Amino acid sequence: MNSIAVNENDYNLLVIDDEIEVTKSLVRQFRRKYNVFAATSGQEALNIMDNNDIHVVISDQRMPGLTGVEFFSKVKEKYRDTLRLILTGYSDIQAVINAINKGQVYRYVTKPWIPNELDSIVKEAFEKYRLVMNNRMLMKSLEEANATLEEKVRQRTRELEEINLQKNKYIGIVAHDLRNPIGVAKSFSVLLLEDYDNYSKNEHLEFIGIISERCSYSLNLMHTFLDISKIESGIFEIDLHKQNYISFLKKAIEQSEMLAKGKEQTIEFLHPDHELIFDFDKDKLEQVIGNLLSNAIKYSQPNSHIIIDVSEENGSVFTKIIDQGQGISQHELDKIFNPYETTSTKATGNEKSTGLGLAIVKKIIEAHQGKITVESEVGKGTTFTICFNCKNP
Repeated sequence: MNSIAVNENDYNLLVIDDEIEVTKSLVRQFRRKYNVFAATSGQEALNIMDNNDIHVVISDQRMPGLTGVEFFSKVKEKYRDTLRLILTGYSDIQAVINAINKGQVYRYVTKPWIPNELDSIVKEAFEKYRLVMNNRMLMKSLEEANATLEEKVRQRTRELEEINLQKNKYIGIVAHDLRNPIGVAKSFSVLLLEDYDNYSKNEHLEFIGIISERCSYSLNLMHTFLDISKIESGIFEIDLHKQNYISFLKKAIEQSEMLAKGKEQTIEFLHPDHELIFDFDKDKLEQVIGNLLSNAIKYSQPNSHIIIDVSEENGSVFTKIIDQGQGISQHELDKIFNPYETTSTKATGNEKSTGLGLAIVKKIIEAHQGKITVESEVGKGTTFTICFNCKNP
């Protein structure tokens, strides 16, 4: 494709006539405005065009060898963007008109020409060339942009299809997980309603405890799905208030200690002696700490040790949840914060997982303008690090 000239001095004009004086006259007329090349035959002109980016050509019609029309027929095939002007006498008008109709010639100029008129015609030809080339480049840019957009649409469609597949998969899992506890609760409710007097008081309390525990499990699962639905719909909000972070963590840890004791695990809390006061949503951070501690307990062996280590550095508050669990393989670390993703690491007590908890945790931390990262080594354990008031969140 020919290049686009920026100004007149960048335009290349080729003049062809077998009479030397005619070519000299044309060169003199246009040399101050354009880069002018001259030839005395069609073949010589083709050689020049093979080695130079010619934008407009002026050729005589009557020449030995190739006539002007024959020459332009070859130019049209090889250099389709070059504008072609032909100089002709009245006797050749019909041949030139035929060439114009076939697109071989853009305009014709009769001999002898009027310099001012030829100036205008050549200027118009260069303008036409510039517009054609600009349009072609715009069309190429548009085609490239469309191709890029189509590829992005295809890629996003594939991503959405994958997300929907994962979502449908885990909706099925959650539906199954909800059916079991609800079924258990209903069974024990029926036993109490239909045969209440045949059970002892202790059995009544045991049944009610099972019903309550199964209902709590189901409610937590439903809350998890409601949270992820809010995140995906973009309406996730937090309620910030200035609070003591250390006091908050102590209470949050107490809520997880019963679960840890069930697996004979210990939780150690390391923190500064002074208070750490900043804005956070207590309910949402309870969900974060509860989820991370629950995971540490869930994926660690009985009799293991879990550490929560809080530190402060240059105004940033760091919280590390460190376990001695099974760890997570390096190729799975990048996806653990994605919704509906689970790792190959199995819970040590057959606990259930929806693959949603860490996605919600990440969203809550980011809503606090914070950052959460993870480090892990298979067989040695996992460390989640939360940073609030980070310099580069």
